[in-house]
Amino acid sequence: MRALFFALGALLFIWLFFPSQHDNKRDHRTVTDKILHPFDSSVRFRLGDVDPRFGMSQAELIQLCKDAIGIWQQGSEKPLLVYDPNAKLTINLIYDQRQADHKAYKTSQQLLQTAQNVNQWVSENLDNRYNYLEQRHQQLQAQRYQLSKDAEQLNQQRMSWMRIENGPNQQRIEQQYQQLKAQAQQLDHDIAELKDQNNQYNQQVEQHNQNINSYNINVNHLNQRFPAREFHKGIYNGKRIEIYQFDTMDDLRLTIAHELGHALGLEHNHDPQALMYPLLKDQQMQNFRLSAADLALLQTR
Repeated sequence: MRALFFALGALLFIWLFFPSQHDNKRDHRTVTDKILHPFDSSVRFRLGDVDPRFGMSQAELIQLCKDAIGIWQQGSEKPLLVYDPNAKLTINLIYDQRQADHKAYKTSQQLLQTAQNVNQWVSENLDNRYNYLEQRHQQLQAQRYQLSKDAEQLNQQRMSWMRIENGPNQQRIEQQYQQLKAQAQQLDHDIAELKDQNNQYNQQVEQHNQNINSYNINVNHLNQRFPAREFHKGIYNGKRIEIYQFDTMDDLRLTIAHELGHALGLEHNHDPQALMYPLLKDQQMQNFRLSAADLALLQTR
């Protein structure tokens, strides 16, 4: 009997202090946790070191961790993950050059987007201005043509009446002639004004083209400074989870869930929309649900 107890004690000692290399979950459990929850196979984790430069509170991050747990619970009837303030496995947010570069890139990208929106707005206004000036030009051309015809006809009448009499008809024609003369002067004024407007429009177009060239130069500079590349947002090294780059809260939530999937013992799959795809870019960030590929990994876990 004593030998049996000794053997059981030895097995318990081995189970507590020498976990199987193939059982990643036990690596994350403290001795106390193993004693208190000997049959609990869930992975327990907690928030570890968080660089304050991320500007996120402990409460926000803990909630994201719990939301990440909820993603995995969609595919299981029993708890797979547990947030435990005393857990051995930690999630750490590391602020290094990658996040600094990404932040600078996002800031520059937002400025370029603002410039692009302004350029688009100016372009639409210039198009409308061009249509107005073209329409105004055609109106003045029509007025000039009609005024020229009226003046020619009135001048013939005027010459004809001057040969016949110097009476009321001649006075009426003279009044009409003065009216046409005034209209001609107004037309000349309108044409000169349109010319000034055209000059202003051309200056605005030139400035707009300079702004577009400047925008294109800035885009090229941005692409040269931050060349297109893909890298993982975080890593699970068997002992801890490190996350060092994310865009939004939704992106961070999925990144946490992805690395927790590795802590569960899951490998990558080839579905671009799956949580366990190597890169997080094509997934539905909001209201994410596990894909069939993710569920298949859980079933074979």
